[in-house]
Amino acid sequence: MIHPMKPNYKGIVIFGAPGSGKTTVARHLVSEFPKAKHIEAAHCVIYPAMAFRDRLPKDEKKFLHLLTEQYGKHSGKNIVREDARAFSTYLKNKYSHAVIAKTLIRICEKKLSKKFIIIAGTRGYKNAVHFKKHGYLLVYLKTPEKHSSRRLAKRESFSVQKAEKEREIEERIFSTNKVEKIAHLSFNTAVIGKKEMSFEIQALVAPRECARCVNSSVNPSCVIGKSGMCDVCEGYMKNFSSTPLRKELKFLFSLRRSGTGKYDALVGISGGKDSTATLYEIQKMGFTPLAFSLDAGYYPKHIFPRARRVAADLGVPYEKIDARKYIRPADRMSFRKTAALYAEKESEVLREKFRKWYMEDRRHYSVKCTHAIPFVRTCQLCRRMIVRAYYGEAMRHGVRLVILGINEWAGLSQDSTSKKIVFSAIRKLQPFKNRPAVHVVHLPFLLQRTVKDTEKILKKLEWKIPRGESLIESNSNSCLFARAAENKARRMLGFHPDATRLAREVTVGFITKEQAHAALRKIHSSPHSVETILKNAGVL
Repeated sequence: MIHPMKPNYKGIVIFGAPGSGKTTVARHLVSEFPKAKHIEAAHCVIYPAMAFRDRLPKDEKKFLHLLTEQYGKHSGKNIVREDARAFSTYLKNKYSHAVIAKTLIRICEKKLSKKFIIIAGTRGYKNAVHFKKHGYLLVYLKTPEKHSSRRLAKRESFSVQKAEKEREIEERIFSTNKVEKIAHLSFNTAVIGKKEMSFEIQALVAPRECARCVNSSVNPSCVIGKSGMCDVCEGYMKNFSSTPLRKELKFLFSLRRSGTGKYDALVGISGGKDSTATLYEIQKMGFTPLAFSLDAGYYPKHIFPRARRVAADLGVPYEKIDARKYIRPADRMSFRKTAALYAEKESEVLREKFRKWYMEDRRHYSVKCTHAIPFVRTCQLCRRMIVRAYYGEAMRHGVRLVILGINEWAGLSQDSTSKKIVFSAIRKLQPFKNRPAVHVVHLPFLLQRTVKDTEKILKKLEWKIPRGESLIESNSNSCLFARAAENKARRMLGFHPDATRLAREVTVGFITKEQAHAALRKIHSSPHSVETILKNAGVL
């Protein structure tokens, strides 16, 4: 059971066509929220009002007062479905289109103020608008017509044909389908279960944050366990061991002077804090590196001269490399679809679409994936191109190492003996069996560095934070693509698109939770749309 400190909404209102499962879901939600109460619109408004049919006041305010006083006194037994529906239409015409919502809200305020209310059985677009305006979470349930007709027929003990006719009549009268356009959440009850729905609803109503990092239950991919930590932090705290990292460090040293040309490692740099410290450290470890920056076309122009200066100060050769030659047709189509997604007008339907693609994208960011889909997180799409570039450029320069200043693990695997999860700092790239492997190393994680260790190196190098930047930043600080997408993604998802990356830096102890929060609070505005940025970059 979830224990919200302070719910974000006054209650939950469930809309949907007859037979979509509104009451079933409402009853399940009651068990998930403390002090929750499920009420049905018909029992609280329609049936009591029918009992006063001949004595209903002309004034709507007096009607609301009357129904509030009558709360809980009328069961509605022996009332025919068609009569209740007709009377609902009568009330709408006599008072206002949102009279049901107004009445229920008043009852909740006057009679059930100490309860968290879950309302089912309300119909009508205007009622939905009124509930939303007054701070209630709208949930819309949909299901294929034949599916819901069978449910309705079974519940009401009449034929499927009559159930289908009932659906048509109700939609004509109440326009309930329009509610989906403004609902906070929409579920197809034919394919998603009560527990999955409950999880997403809980995340919006009473979000919980991981006790260790900045992951939140608002993120549909994040699960907060009984320990109070997210599943990522729980897994890390339970499984992390430095033993594999010591073996990997030994392996890294074995690759010194392994290059077939002038260099034995490529070091990716942007001139920022992490890459600057990484270039310094790999040089001190005895490697002969080539510093490089990949140009995707949508990075800020100041990055490249800054990176060149850092390399020159350390006496390391530098090369700017165009990564766009590694874009595949599927990737280019994904860029187009991403631009189209971000160009859509904001709505509850788009919010649902963003959350859907956010979850789907997690399955398709691998460089091996050939699916052409829109990406909510820009870094996942960019990764398809960038990782391919790592391998291609390593081969071109005759090296087997690509060193990066990434502060988290490079990969996960399971130990065959202990069955524990192994956190690795080195990822092996070998897309072709007949060609050599390239090893991508996340050096700060391998060396178990913290941001304080990085600051010590930067102080020694007299590196200063660029004007307008902070020591800890989200990805949009160094990527115009991410910057153009950031604020819309934040609004549509309900959380920052870069939260999971910064959360992992907190998980491993590189930065503090407070530092991550400060970075996520910072707003990076963009004068250009996602489509404009990608067109200017030459990837569309």
